[in-house]
Amino acid sequence: MADYETGEGLSEEENMYAMMMVTENDPISFAEAVKSKKWKHAMEAEMEAIEKNQTWKLADLPKDAKPIGVRWVFKTKLNENGDVEKHKARLVVKGYAQRYGVYYTEVFAPVARLDTIQTILAVAAQCGWEVFQLDVKTLCFMVNSRRK
Repeated sequence: MADYETGEGLSEEENMYAMMMVTENDPISFAEAVKSKKWKHAMEAEMEAIEKNQTWKLADLPKDAKPIGVRWVFKTKLNENGDVEKHKARLVVKGYAQRYGVYYTEVFAPVARLDTIQTILAVAAQCGWEVFQLDVKTLCFMVNSRRK
């Protein structure tokens, strides 16, 4: 779990790439981020979303299998004026350590497709539902089913 906190095991090139992907004030390690309330809050929000969406399932490690590390990635999101909009933390698996057929057999990345969003909004409009929340990040749609 040490690599989860420190990024230990990354090559020099991977470390350089990670450095290029952050803004001047973005932390590059868990140890750095955990010192800040705003980044702790961002990490808590990410863990809540992972738990709410049941992204992972706790399982026993198969015999002779080596666990794959994870790493926190931090990014400050700016609005069109260049002001800070939010601080975003993502927990990502170190995919470069995985081998097809050993660690995974299929790839799945949930993406909110425009046609899916249009269909859901069309159904809501047809049924007279009031859409009061559309969370594209977690693909959650909240509607009031009472007709207007």
